[in-house]
Amino acid sequence: MEKRHIKPLLYIDQKHNPEPELTSQTFYYSAYQNTEEKRQEKEAQAASESSRSRFQSLSKSDKLDYILNLQETLPPLKCRLLTKEGALTGIIEEMKGDTIVFISRELPRRRTMNKEDLLDIQIVGF
Repeated sequence: MEKRHIKPLLYIDQKHNPEPELTSQTFYYSAYQNTEEKRQEKEAQAASESSRSRFQSLSKSDKLDYILNLQETLPPLKCRLLTKEGALTGIIEEMKGDTIVFISRELPRRRTMNKEDLLDIQIVGF
């Protein structure tokens, strides 16, 4: 069998586009940057831990002042009040002289207590 060479019937002109230009990588991580970021994260964590311990180091009256004088844009803080009778969780609404008005999650919801009965205040969250 003999193979014949047949010319194509249709010629398609191929466009010759220039090769695309490749740019090198513009952003990269190095070991120094990773250690620097870890150090910054540790410093931020230490600062947040020290702010918690700062609140715990305040006296009872300073803790009450801190909670009652928060910014108006922030929601009220939920607190755990440790008293002689036990622990209560809720929001400190106001303080009238030596009396604390407290809104609890349990019944009765609105409670009043003397400042002397209060042993400690812990912040639970928003």
